[in-house]
Amino acid sequence: MITSLIPILFLGIFSYVDISKELKTNINDMASQNLLQTDTNLNITLEAYEDVLYQIYTDDDMVDWVDRIDEGMEESVARNQMRRYIRGILNTKDYIRSISVITKSRTVIVYDQMTPATYQNSWFDNYSVSPDKIYENVSADNNTHIYSTEYGTTFANNDYYLFHIAHRIIDWRKPNRECGVVIISLDGELLDYICRNYEDSEVITNFMVDEQGRLISNVSEKEHIGERITKMSREEDLRLSDYENFLTDIEIFESPIMVNLYHDAGLGWDIVSVTSLDNLIAAQIRQIIIIILLGILVFAVVVFFSTRMSGQLIHSVQSIVHGIKRVSDGDISANIEKDKNMSVEIELIADGFNDMTQKLRLSQENEREANRRQMAAELYALEAQINPHFLYNTLDTINWMAIDKDEYEISNAINALAQNLRYGITNGNELVTVKEETEWLKRYIYLQQHRLQSELTCDLNIDNEVYDIPIHKLLLQPFVENAIVHAFDKDITEPHLFISVSRDGDRLKIVIEDNGCGMDEDTLSKIRTEMSGKIMEGKHIGMENAMTRLRMYYGDTANINVSSIQGSGTRIEISFNYSVNLV
Repeated sequence: MITSLIPILFLGIFSYVDISKELKTNINDMASQNLLQTDTNLNITLEAYEDVLYQIYTDDDMVDWVDRIDEGMEESVARNQMRRYIRGILNTKDYIRSISVITKSRTVIVYDQMTPATYQNSWFDNYSVSPDKIYENVSADNNTHIYSTEYGTTFANNDYYLFHIAHRIIDWRKPNRECGVVIISLDGELLDYICRNYEDSEVITNFMVDEQGRLISNVSEKEHIGERITKMSREEDLRLSDYENFLTDIEIFESPIMVNLYHDAGLGWDIVSVTSLDNLIAAQIRQIIIIILLGILVFAVVVFFSTRMSGQLIHSVQSIVHGIKRVSDGDISANIEKDKNMSVEIELIADGFNDMTQKLRLSQENEREANRRQMAAELYALEAQINPHFLYNTLDTINWMAIDKDEYEISNAINALAQNLRYGITNGNELVTVKEETEWLKRYIYLQQHRLQSELTCDLNIDNEVYDIPIHKLLLQPFVENAIVHAFDKDITEPHLFISVSRDGDRLKIVIEDNGCGMDEDTLSKIRTEMSGKIMEGKHIGMENAMTRLRMYYGDTANINVSSIQGSGTRIEISFNYSVNLV
């Protein structure tokens, strides 16, 4: 029961952390989407007011009016016409509070909603940049200039905070001629409106900071507008820290918050979102309550079932332990008897235990069989080494006797036999090349041809590419000998043997085919039984030994296939992966 608390606690903590992380990710995504939407709205809105500005500074009448004012020609008429024109423009869009025109001679013509004296400019005296400086900056190029939000004026008990867009007046007939500048003053509440334009404004609050690091939209009290709260030269994470510190200092958020920012490279402004984490905290509290309740429920279920099942479980486990003890004492015949009270899991263990003991018994039997086969193969190999030693020395003596009596054909046959015996005696399990093995095989067939009085013919087809492949010596001789001894009886008038060695990728393929008497189905079945690994006493011991060696050297890659038609001949196909060498 105590142990059950560990996974419950672990899963609870993991679930809590995972869900909290997912909620934070969702909030971050929501804030990022909000910032992108706010930036899009900001640029679209500014483009709309720049279109109004464009309408003014490209108007030919505007060029004519500023020229007449600067030259003193019908100046009053020009002023009145200009003021009527800009008044009409001012009323076309919301949030335009003033439109000012400064001529080349620094004459100011204005239409202003924030002063009862409509001929005066209400914000020039309060702005941090002088009209002359504005004129110099704007007239120096053909770009639209944006001046950040600052306190403008107080009118009808309302404080107005303004930001401004300005452009030089262009005479298309002489584009580089200096004419004057146009300034549209926009209410700062336009930026506040853009920042608030989000469906969940109670959760997310936005504000803007200009390229000089000053606050240009309202986040709490308007008195903070224009306050420098960061430096745009700082890295983004440092600016984010500055914004968090600023929000902490003004103490307008009672709950924890998350701050994100998006930098508009075109304007050089930061758009900052402030997200309340009330929903996240509430969700985390709900998650903690759910985890605690589920933990209590799971713990209660564990207690109930562990108490119910402990009795029968102990009995079943004791049966398993008893069986294991018998096996540890050496009795691999032990089996666990299943009963109806065993759980499914214990039954699976019992089945697995019984299957294991059965495999152990089978493994012991296979090991005994393998040892018996190995001993038989070793005895055969020993016999094959002892007899050739004696025979080789004896044949050497007979060879000299034949030479003394000028029986050179007999001497050649004895010499070939002696060479074959020497080849077989020396390091019986060593690796030789296919070329060496086939040279030995040629001498062996030569001797068999002498035995059959040259009636036997043989085609030896060896691919050039296999000559240097290493194989274990004397693998082919038992199969060739079996074909010569058993395939060609006295009724075969033209005995012929075909041997080929080729390569298929990493496999060496050997075919030994004769035109002898073939085999009936019973004999062929016995040969195939022998190839499956079952020893047949007496006949074919050479072939059995060769098969055993093949599997010992090349493992499961060794494959032997025998096909035969009685009266037509026998075909043996041997293949193995020559790159595998298990011995």
